[in-house]
Order: sequence, then structure tokens, then C-alpha cells
Amino acid sequence: MLETRGIVVDEADETMPGVSVVIKNNPSIGTITDYDGKFQLKVAEGDVIVFSFMGYNNIEHKAERPESNLIIRLTESSKELDEVVVVGYGIQKKSLVSSAVSRVTSEDLDRGNPTNVQNAMKGKLSGIQIISESGQPGAASKIRIRGIGTINDSNPLYVIDGMPSSDINHLNPSDIESIEVLKDAASAAIYGARGANGVILMTTKKGAKGNTRLNYEFSYGVQNPERKIDLMNSSEYQMIMNEMAGNMGKNPYFTTPSKIDTDWQNVLKNNNAPLVNHKATVSGGNDQSTYYASLGYLQQEGIFAKDYSNFERYNARLNYNNILWDIKDRNWLNKIVFGSNTNYSHSKRNSSFYNSESGGIISSINMLPPTEAVYQTDPQILADYDLFYPNHVIAPNGLAYNIIEMREISNPLANLQVENDQQTINQRFGANLNLDVDLLPGLKYKTTYGLDWGFGSYKKVVPVYELNATSKNSNSKVYDQKWESFSWQWENILSYNHSFGLHNVGVMAGTTLYSYHYSGIYAEDYDLLIVDLKKGYINTATAPEENSIVSGDGNDHRLASVFSRINYNYDEKYLLEAVIRRDGSSNFAPKRQYAIFPSFSVGWVLTREDFMENRPSWFDFAKIRVGWGQNGNENIGAFKYTTMMTKVGNAVEDRKVYTAMLPNGYSNENLKWETSEQTNIGIDLRFLRNALTFTADYFNKKTKDMLLWFPIPKYTSYSTMLMNTGNVKNEGVEFEASYKFDISKVKIGLSGNASYIKNTVSEQGQDRMGIDYLGGGMGGQVTYSENGRPYGFFYGYVHDGIFQNWDEVKSYTYEKDGINHLKQPNAQPGDMRFKDLDGKDGINDEDRTMIGDPNPDWTFGFTLTAEWKDFDFSAFFQGSQGNDIFKLYRRPTVAYANWGKEWLNRWHGEGTSNWMPRIVEGDPSGTLNQVSSFYVEDGSYLRLKVMQLGYKIPQHLLKKIYMNNLRIFVQGENLLTFTKYTGYDPEVGTRNGFDGGTYPQARTFTIGANIVF
Repeated sequence: MLETRGIVVDEADETMPGVSVVIKNNPSIGTITDYDGKFQLKVAEGDVIVFSFMGYNNIEHKAERPESNLIIRLTESSKELDEVVVVGYGIQKKSLVSSAVSRVTSEDLDRGNPTNVQNAMKGKLSGIQIISESGQPGAASKIRIRGIGTINDSNPLYVIDGMPSSDINHLNPSDIESIEVLKDAASAAIYGARGANGVILMTTKKGAKGNTRLNYEFSYGVQNPERKIDLMNSSEYQMIMNEMAGNMGKNPYFTTPSKIDTDWQNVLKNNNAPLVNHKATVSGGNDQSTYYASLGYLQQEGIFAKDYSNFERYNARLNYNNILWDIKDRNWLNKIVFGSNTNYSHSKRNSSFYNSESGGIISSINMLPPTEAVYQTDPQILADYDLFYPNHVIAPNGLAYNIIEMREISNPLANLQVENDQQTINQRFGANLNLDVDLLPGLKYKTTYGLDWGFGSYKKVVPVYELNATSKNSNSKVYDQKWESFSWQWENILSYNHSFGLHNVGVMAGTTLYSYHYSGIYAEDYDLLIVDLKKGYINTATAPEENSIVSGDGNDHRLASVFSRINYNYDEKYLLEAVIRRDGSSNFAPKRQYAIFPSFSVGWVLTREDFMENRPSWFDFAKIRVGWGQNGNENIGAFKYTTMMTKVGNAVEDRKVYTAMLPNGYSNENLKWETSEQTNIGIDLRFLRNALTFTADYFNKKTKDMLLWFPIPKYTSYSTMLMNTGNVKNEGVEFEASYKFDISKVKIGLSGNASYIKNTVSEQGQDRMGIDYLGGGMGGQVTYSENGRPYGFFYGYVHDGIFQNWDEVKSYTYEKDGINHLKQPNAQPGDMRFKDLDGKDGINDEDRTMIGDPNPDWTFGFTLTAEWKDFDFSAFFQGSQGNDIFKLYRRPTVAYANWGKEWLNRWHGEGTSNWMPRIVEGDPSGTLNQVSSFYVEDGSYLRLKVMQLGYKIPQHLLKKIYMNNLRIFVQGENLLTFTKYTGYDPEVGTRNGFDGGTYPQARTFTIGANIVF
């Protein structure tokens, strides 16, 4: 045996710890360099030693004699050009991609210790808008690729290791190796019917040859609200309420000042809510097989409502690859590789707070008066409770909750206790089995079978209670719901790649069969023997059987597809790709079931041209891309093309009960696919030995034949009919850039992206269609879709100042039939004035216009990283610009609700305000309950999303405790937000930019450690 000793350095002659040093033909024998970059290894004469480190080119060294002072110098790889990206049904060199594909790797995804994949992706990809629907633990996010393409399901297609999925919230972010986003039609057309909203490809981690590697990461965080709404305290509230009484000609509400001063935000706040994350992986392999196994556990409490807003998730994964057959001495049927990816997830939520403006927990704490106590201790009032509210709620501490008479808005702690004893459990099992066969040189066959099995349950028990005169429940009850889904997919792909001279050709053809089934059952029953979530089953209810409610539903969906792709390049200089796919969907009538989706893209690598040979040394690479294609959208649900029957009641005749059925609408067997057609032009540039990269894209995306519920005459007995009508256009530009450089011994990395999108609806038939509605006398329709406008825009009156005196009220007139009429006849000094846009008949419906747009003009994100010796630092910013938010935290219909402190600047005399109106009870002027620009705020923001500082413990200290690597880190999330928006969180993800009480995201401080054995 020969002993080889030496040191590994980089191009700057800096020592490199942690470099893998293994014998090529027996990778189980090896070591890694120590803190000083030194290594020592015993080898046999003739053995080849391989030195490898992520981001650097491998070096091989043949051992021919003992060596004691070997110096190995690793050079950084030009991976920007040579790295491969995952595309539909294959991989391509990044330098040869001619369509619009964005990529993010595990290195960037893991930065920030995210709890779900959506948060890991935020702000890291151009053209991708990710908005949290809620900050509640376990809540999902909305993902939009290049804008809203349809009023139907605008979610992209997720493909996880080749298996399509409608949800990624169950995944452990640490299991993801890379994410590729197919943004344009040319890249997504290979997925045809499901690619209209873009495609997100997720590849999970796999094992690699070498010693078994054990990795464990633990983190613990504390969470609190990032901001607090500035509400009036007790004395301010009493002053304003007495002023309101005076304005309404009433006696003061508070003749004797109340000493109660309750801060309801603090009452509901869960201080330092814990966030615990455990991740463990083991990976390794040899020349024959590789494996990757992981376990994950996440436990998170919500920042509001302690014990009523918790989330828990378990994850397990096993990825395995094995070479079944590898015959070196022939070139036909010489290699067969088997691969399997299996995963399981289990999540549990003990509550679900809906972002509701009507009695939701978050909206309630902003409206509850500070003069109301949490508990009631007055003996006389408690005696009245026993008399008039015999089922009032008692807290766990034995005190009675104070009863607050504000209709559906009640004491939130009492509400939580009686209405949130619930639990939702979701389980997912997925498996993807594949077989790769080398048939002939360049000719390969791959067959893949995947399945996704989901189970879910929801249970809730409700006791008898009285929160106030309006919110009460006279019978205890139990809700029990179960559902199951199962999908499978079988794909067969034949591919051929060949090079002759400078010509390189790749041909691929394949088939897909996909099936999905869902079934669910729901039951509700009353008068429980025991009101307890663990014991509250349907059979513990004692109410008469006819009072129980049982229902069920199901859904089936099938897809059959054939597809083909041709790739050609000449000398990696001129690039061409063409795709065609034919899909058949069970969601359409037989004569409309099939559609064809084509695409093509071309590319020109300018830097491979002869005329670029003498270009400056700092100019490395330039490529121009052009693509066009069509994708489909068939996410409309089953049997929309035909008439279904629905139950409308029962009838009794001759002592027999008959069920009455009625068609649920008109059928339209001519329904066809929504089609998204997109053109993309892009350029990729690399400079300074690939240290500086830049990518820009222009796109024009148009969705045609949108599936809309079109209004029809009411004499037909129905109000709408599903039809193909309407277009949505999204046009914009995207930019991505990165730069890596050194300042002395500090390695700096900068990366950023920005996207501009203009969204326009056209040819939708009816000129204006409502989307989101505010009920309960709170303004009605808020968001609309209209030809020539962006989708989901706010539509209402324009706030034009405050009437300062009676002269202004009386002079705001219009003339009709020679007589002057007041435009706002109910107005008084201090009330809002609306703009008269049409100049006819005063203020009417025709004076409404677009008052805001929830769609941002720009979305952006940028990251700063730095490394110095064993320290590393990263800061990630994200934001949006040009979007509006409709904020309604205080409902005018709730007279005694608290006020934000901005109302201290209300009009209370001539010249005191020209924006905030006078304080009134209800809405005597008819302006506060109307949708107007008074409630619209600028939602633009810039947020320091994640900042992290890490330190690697020197390896010479770790040897004593048998560790290869130990990194500790501290992190802050949502540390700073720069915005003019006055609500909790400018990342409003519900109801097209409407915020009536959205659960905000938390500011989190985390410590953690990553250990490698």
C-alpha cells in the first residue's frame, strides 16, 4: 500500500476544507480534507484518486508512488453554461435551452429555513408571483406564472419527479433538489392540456456514490406579529363615541368615563409562538445503487389564538436507484436502471381561521371596543347572565366571559372556545416507479408508473352556548367529514439522440394515461352525549334521526395523451425545438374531447460565431431565444358540458314520499378547451468568466375561448350558462441577473429578478362581470372583470374630498328640467363627496369607475450573500409595486366598533380634514357603505424577508466528536417592511387584493444547527 499525503487549494491558493477524496473504483474508501485542506489516504499502486467539491471541477490523480507533499488545485466549474436543467420529460444543457425556463436549486431553496415550498420559492424567480393566502400555520399560497390567465383555475401544473399534483403544501422543502419553472408556451407545450398556467417541475434529492452521509438539522424559532394596528385606546374611543352621539343628535354614550381599557390585539396575541423544525437525511451508494432517505417534523403555533391555531407535519421520503443490468461488451439492450421515489406526509391543523370581514377572529379584534372587558366579574351582571343567557361561556380559569352585544362579532376568546374545537388531518402517499432501458446506441426507452393517494378528515364539535343575543347555539353538534383521492399515471417514452459531424439531433415520443378519483362523505348530528373532540362521534348524538344530515360527493377525471418533441442544434450554435401534443379529456363532450397543442422555439448562440472569436475576454456568452406555442386549460370540473339533476325537495302522495329533481342548468355540448397562446423573445448573457449573468424576456400571453358563466335571460329559469367567451392578455418583461466576486478574502454574491406584467380582459361578452362581493350592507360588489380593464379591478366611487360647510353641500347640484337638484341630497358638512363622472342626474351607478388594481405592475426579489473564512451571511428582499389593496377593517354597519387612530384626524369642523369624514352612526349620507376609493390603499412594499448569519465550527475541533461538519446559524424572517399600507400585511392573498381581516405573517427569530456525520 502507498500512503498519499497532501493539501487541496483553490485557484487563489486558499486551502479548501471538506473536499471529498475517494478511490475512483472503490468510492467507499476515502476521506475529506481537514480544516487546513490537508488529507491522508492509503491506496494501492495504480489507484486513481478523485478530488471533488461542489461548484468545482473534479480532479483525478493516479497513485504511482508514495507522496507526502501532493498539491491539488481545484478550479471553479463554468456550471452556468455546462449545468443541465430539467425540462418536460428530460434534461437539457442550459446553454442549449431555447425557451423560457427559470431555475432555483436547493442551495437557494434551503436558505431561510422555509416551512413550505411556496415560501422557499418566493422572490427567487422572475415572472412568478407567490402570495400567502394567510399567515396562519399550514396555510398555502397562490402561485401565478406570468399573471392571471383565466378567471377559472389559474394555478400552475405541479410535476413532482414526473408525477402531476394539484398541491405542494405537503412537501418538505429540504427534499427538493431543484425547481424549474416552464414559463412560456414553447417550454410548457409538452404538457399540453394542463400547461396553460405554466408548469413547475420539482426534482427531489437523490443519493450519490460514496460513503454514507448522515445529516441532521434542527431549528427553533419564536414568532410574533410584525406590526400592530394602531387602534384607539379607551379614552380616545369614548371621546369619539360621544362625538358620534352628538353628531346624531343623541345623548353621550359615556356620561361616566369607563376605566376598562382592553387591548384586544394583545389579548389574542400568542407571545413568542414557537416554531420547531427537525430534518434528518441519510444518503450514499456505490457503482450499483444509490439511496436518499429523509425524515422531517414541523410544529408551529400561530401568532394569534394560542392553542387554536397550531400546525404539525411529518414527512418521510425514500429515493432509490439501482442498475439491474449493465453489460459492457455489447451495444444493444445493454443497460437497465430501476428507480423509485416514495414519500409520505401527515399534517394536522387544529383550527382554520377564515379571512372573513364578517365576524372573523382577525377582523373582530380590530372592531371590539376597548371599553369591553375580557371577563365579567360583576355579581349583578353575572346574575343577569344566568337569567337571560343561561348558556353563557365559562373560561377554563372558571371566570365567565364578558358578553359583547355586536351581532356576529362577539368575545373572541369565548368564540374560540366554542367554535374552534376542531381538527383537520391530511395524509398523502406517493410513489413513482420507473425503468430506463438502453435499447441501442442513442435509443432509450423509459416507462414510469406513478400514484398519489390522499386521505383527509375533518371533525368539529360545538357545545350549547350563548355568546350574545345573536350568536348562539341551542343544540350541541358534531361535524364529521372524510375524503379520499387516488390518482395514477402511466407514461411510456422513447427517445433517440445522435450526433453526426456538427449536427446534433434528439427525438422523443411518448404517451400518457392519467386517472383521478375523489370521493367524500359528510355527516352532521346533534345533542351529543359528550361534547369532546376525541369522543364526539356521530353515534354519540341523541337527536332524532330525521334531524341528522348525511351527504356525499365524488368526482372522476381521465386524460389520454400522445406527444413528441424534436431538438436540433448545429455546433451548439443554431438551436431548434418543436413540440406537438394531443390531449383527450373526460371533462368535455365526446366530439370536443381532443385538442392539439403545438409549439416551437429557436435560439442563436452568437458567441459561437466566427465573427465573435475576437470579442473581449470579459464577454463569455450570448444567446437569443424566440418561441411560440399553445397550451390548454381543462380545469373546469366534470360534466359541465351536460345537464345534471339536482334535488329540490320532497313531495308526499298517497302516503309515499317522492324526491323532486330538477335540471341544474342548460347544457352546452360545444364547450371546448381554453387555449393559451404565447410568444416569447429572450436573451441570455454571461460576462467575466461567467461571474456576471443576465437574462431578459419579453412575453405576450393571450388566453382565448375562456370558459365563463355567461348571463342568459331569466325567463329561461336560469341566470347563467357556461360558454367559451372572453380573452385575457398578459404582456410583460422579465429580468434575472447575478454577480459573484471577491473583495479581499470575502466572497460576495448578488442576485436579483424583476417582472413587469400588464393584464387586460377582452371579448368576455358581457361588458362587466362581478367577482368578489361584500354582503351585509357593506357595499356589495367590489371586484370586477371588464373588457379593457385588468382582471379583478376595484370598481366604485371616487372620493373627492369632504363637504366643509352647508354652502358646499348646497352648491353641489345638477340641473334637470330647469330645476337644480342636490347631487348628494343626504349629505351634511363633514360627509364625503363623490365625483360626478358622467355629469348626469347626480351621483348614481354610472359615476363608478376603476378605483384600484390588485395586480402589481412589478414584482421583484434580490439576494445578497457573503462568505468570509467560516462565516456566511445572506439577506433576501422581495416586494411588489403598483398594486392596490381594498382595506375594510371597520365596518360602518357595526356602530359601536372601535376605530383606527387615523380617525382622530376626522372632520370635526370646517377645515379640519378633507379626507376623513365626520364620525356618524351607520351611514346617513349613503357614502360609507359604498365601495369607494376611500377604502383603497397602495399595496406596494419592500420586505426584508430573510436574513441569516452562519458559522462553521473548525473541523479540527469536530474530529474529537466524530463530526464532519457543524454549522450553527441565527436568522430573522419578515424583519422589515417598507410600505404605505396601514393594514397588518401587504401580502394580501385572498379575494383579489381585498383585506377585511387577513391573518398576517409572523416576524420570526430562529436559531439552528446543521450537523453532518
